[in-house]
Amino acid sequence: MLALVEHHLLDQRPPRRLPFFFLPNLLGEYLLERPPRFYLDPIMIGGSVLALAFLVLKPAAILWWCLGVILLLRFIAIGWVIYRGVREDYLLMRFGVVTQAHVMGMRLCRDASGDLSGAYLDCVIPIGPRRTSVGSVWMPDTNEAQRIATQGRLSVICLQRAPATWRLREGDGPHLRYEPNAPKLILPD
Repeated sequence: MLALVEHHLLDQRPPRRLPFFFLPNLLGEYLLERPPRFYLDPIMIGGSVLALAFLVLKPAAILWWCLGVILLLRFIAIGWVIYRGVREDYLLMRFGVVTQAHVMGMRLCRDASGDLSGAYLDCVIPIGPRRTSVGSVWMPDTNEAQRIATQGRLSVICLQRAPATWRLREGDGPHLRYEPNAPKLILPD
């Protein structure tokens, strides 16, 4: 999302004026980042095969309507998932506040062979008076995660009205997940 705009745009006060092609480019990014199995799930494939069979067999109109409703609902579900992500990123860029998140802890993750393969950084973001957002960000690079954890601060962009909506301002950060069962490593002060 941040690669679609110039870096100095975040220095402006919200609401920011976004470039004309930001929204189409953002939509394209979301459409292309999904794997093909997201679009071609069993409902879509089965519905397409059934539509071809209906063309040959010429069944009653009620069966066509049922198939059409099922495929329409699936298209709406796919569109809704993409719309949520695009809307969230658009609102972050247009109305998001750039602030410093405090890193409270780091949870290292290991792969099947036992090697380090990333880390979760547990962050607290002061959004406003008496408003704080808490969450975790997944960092695939363990060395970068350890560097940021020892630094103790992280630049983020977040929405004031929706505290759980935030992204890293720099680095690799669209990987926002929270797993409460992962082991915690508390950093010394």
